[in-house]
Amino acid sequence: MKNTLRVVAGLLGTLFLINGLQWIIAPANIAAQLGMPLLEGVGLSTQIGDMGSFFITVGAMTLIGALSQTRHWFYAPSMLLLVAALFRTLSTAIYGAPFVLPAIVVEISVGLFLIFAGSRISKEP
Repeated sequence: MKNTLRVVAGLLGTLFLINGLQWIIAPANIAAQLGMPLLEGVGLSTQIGDMGSFFITVGAMTLIGALSQTRHWFYAPSMLLLVAALFRTLSTAIYGAPFVLPAIVVEISVGLFLIFAGSRISKEP
């Protein structure tokens, strides 16, 4: 089971890294995949910087956790994903933004998986 969790975590980390790299390589494409327009001016800088760093950080830390078998590497990406789900939900409740259930399900599922995987694959006592 430990190796299966490491492989799944590694695949998830790789997918997040690919999404992060797309913010530099093909920002219009990844923005469209995520249901947003590509902004202009300062907004473009913020969009590429914030979205790219989010995905690169989640992906890199997840891969480091899977490779090093060290549980603490899974905590930050898990928190990023779970807080993103919370803020998506709050954006609906407070501002009437569309409730994007598929994205929320992915963020919560992956976030909780990372906590579970970290607790099971860790070499730490």
